[in-house]
Amino acid sequence: MSKEKNIKIDEIFKHEKFLGTLVHLLTGLGIVAGFFALIAVMNNNQKDAFLWLGLAFLIDSVDGTLARKFNVKKNLPNIDGKMLDSIIDFFNYVIIPSIMIYWFKYVPDQFVVLIPAILIFISIFSYVNLNILTNDNYYNGFPAIWNVIVLYFYIFGTSQHFNLIFLILLILLKFSPLKCIHPLRVKKFKNLSILFAIFWFITSILLILIKDMNINSVYEVSLMFLWVVSNIYFISVSIFKTLRN
Repeated sequence: MSKEKNIKIDEIFKHEKFLGTLVHLLTGLGIVAGFFALIAVMNNNQKDAFLWLGLAFLIDSVDGTLARKFNVKKNLPNIDGKMLDSIIDFFNYVIIPSIMIYWFKYVPDQFVVLIPAILIFISIFSYVNLNILTNDNYYNGFPAIWNVIVLYFYIFGTSQHFNLIFLILLILLKFSPLKCIHPLRVKKFKNLSILFAIFWFITSILLILIKDMNINSVYEVSLMFLWVVSNIYFISVSIFKTLRN
């Protein structure tokens, strides 16, 4: 009986180890999506670049939950999932958008190298900062989500000078007392935040798909309104938290 029990436990362990391996492989696909985004950038295809970054963002949103569900830290102790995730995030959230700022000239020519270089330099310290999150999982200062910021530039079609001023403001906010909500980690608003995050993601993809297409203006304006509302939620919660501290 004991032998049969040991065999059953061994089978369960192998099953969980296999599922954990699949989770790590899923995480790894995030950098493959980033690679295709980079190819799209070099082919001057902003729409495809953002769609590939969207896929990477989706993978990053679900792999952590799956990793905890299948206890990959215990079942695959030789693979550092946090390091794997950080490498991929830095590539997709910092390197690629910095290249996009340079490649697509989102800022005036005299700043087209300087601004991306600054973003990369300050962001790398965000990734090694052990105090980047508060005890209740808000970001200390503005997080290194430059892929999202570049997406705003693309959707709104803002000018180079506006983009420059906005990026400088966000660079300064990285060193400010601003507390930015993490949609998946802050427990207080978690269900509502997840709902708005899903809402934001879907509307973002739709806006990317219809940009520069002959779409009914009422539909586009309505979609833009809903997208802006989801952004306002995250901004409002972050400001409220900052003022409360």
